[in-house]
Amino acid sequence: MPFGYIGQNQTKQQIKNSGVLSSFDISLLEKKGEASGSLEHIQTITASSSATLSFTNLANYNYDTHYMTLDNFQCTTSTTRYMLCKLSNDNGSSYVGSGNHYDRAWTRVDTSGNMSDINGTSQNDISNFFSIDSDNRTSHGYVYFYNLLNPNTSSHVSFQSMNSVGDYIYFGGFNYTQVETVNAFQLFLGGDAFLTGTAKLYGVKLWVL
Repeated sequence: MPFGYIGQNQTKQQIKNSGVLSSFDISLLEKKGEASGSLEHIQTITASSSATLSFTNLANYNYDTHYMTLDNFQCTTSTTRYMLCKLSNDNGSSYVGSGNHYDRAWTRVDTSGNMSDINGTSQNDISNFFSIDSDNRTSHGYVYFYNLLNPNTSSHVSFQSMNSVGDYIYFGGFNYTQVETVNAFQLFLGGDAFLTGTAKLYGVKLWVL
């Protein structure tokens, strides 16, 4: 049920309305993709023995918040690997993987309810979104990126995932300590490739009134 703010009807008000968005208004905005929280699809990448998955040209879509889904990921070997991420300030010509510019704080929970807190500063990458291997199970998750295109603040990442290795649930976030525009990012595995998996990136629309 949508709610709106009822403003005062001033004597000099040019447009006569109550300032409330009706359920019809909300439905129409959602259909047009203009309601707050609506998603605009930016790019889909499907892995097939892929060493990396790179999302570039983010500046072509001016969003404060980006949302990414990660579905059905496996790696090519039976060795447990972790999905890592690096950010770029030059549209993917290079990725920041040294200089200790990533901070992390996340929690891992197993099916018995045991919890492990993982934290640290000065990491060389975003590590990690989930663990995977090549068995018949797959890993899934979603990620939010905040302020990537804002040159005046640092970027932040939050995520949640279900992992095929050990049936772990991960949730938490990362901070990119550099204050600069981030216009691309790359997903990768240390020493392995993505056998399967689909990553979809969206821009999250906000109200403009």
